Order: sequence, then structure tokens, then C-alpha cells
Amino acid sequence: IVQTTTALQRLSKLNQSLLLLAKIENQQYEADKPIDLTQVTKKYLQLFDEIIKDRKIEVDAALTESFEVKLHPFLADSLISNLLGNAIKYNYNGGKIKIEVLPSQYCISNTSEQTSIDPQKLFKRFTASANRDTSTGLGLAIVKQIADTHQLSVSYIFDEAMHRFCIAKANR
Repeated sequence: IVQTTTALQRLSKLNQSLLLLAKIENQQYEADKPIDLTQVTKKYLQLFDEIIKDRKIEVDAALTESFEVKLHPFLADSLISNLLGNAIKYNYNGGKIKIEVLPSQYCISNTSEQTSIDPQKLFKRFTASANRDTSTGLGLAIVKQIADTHQLSVSYIFDEAMHRFCIAKANR
């Protein structure tokens, strides 16, 4: 019964993620005003606070600048919760997360036991994950789709033993 319940929960999460991707692709979330991702980040740091403390993850968050983008609030939440959630999920106990915000760029870096990830596969749907029990393989695909449909770019580098994801405003 437990295995069946777990499988059903995973299928439900997968279905919700696929529906979200379809809605983003069909531009069903209108952005009517700019939203500051710094404020969204502060909200999610509070929401994830217990997990961060429990895992003894050190968070270095330079949240003094604003990074304003024209996004629907739900998509802003999805963007930040996926990036920050991954930084926590794939980190190790006692690891680090660094968040840097500039007016033109927003970056989240984290330590991990995983080495560099192939950038060609990283943002693809259903890419194999180290944690297949809880991952649908769609989180970074959602991040990429949000960026692509809102004149943003998303990049990944592995530098100094840190996985670094950056969102930048596209040049117009």
C-alpha cells in the first residue's frame, strides 16, 4: 500500500509539472507588472528554513539588490522554488548555498557530492537524476521554459566545487 501511495504521489507530481510546462508554453500566465525575485527568494528562504537548519546548510545570501523581471507571480514562485529547492535537495549536510543578486543577474550556487553536470542534458525533460524517488526530472526544464518565454537566459557552470545557476535579463 505504501509503495502504491508513493507511486501515485509521484505520478500526480509528474502530471502537475507537465501541465505547468504546457501552460507556460501556451503563455497562459500573463505578466502584468515586474516582480522582484529578491523578495520571492526571501519568502522561500523562510519556507525552507527548517530544512536548511536541519541539514546544517550555510546560506550566504546577498539580497540587497533587486532583480526585477516581468513574470506572473506563480511563475516567479516556480522559478525560485525549483532553483532553491534543488540547491537544498542536492546539497550535502553541512554544505553551502550562495545567492547573489545584481540588477541584471540572479545566481544560486550550491555545494554537492555530484560533480559537474553536462549542460546539454541539464535543462532537458526527464534527465536522469541522482534522486529518482523524489525527482520528476522536470524542475530545471520548467526553469528553462519560464526563462525562454520571458526574455531571460539561464546558464549553468560548475566552478570551485559549486554548481552555479544564473538567470540573466536577455539583451533586447
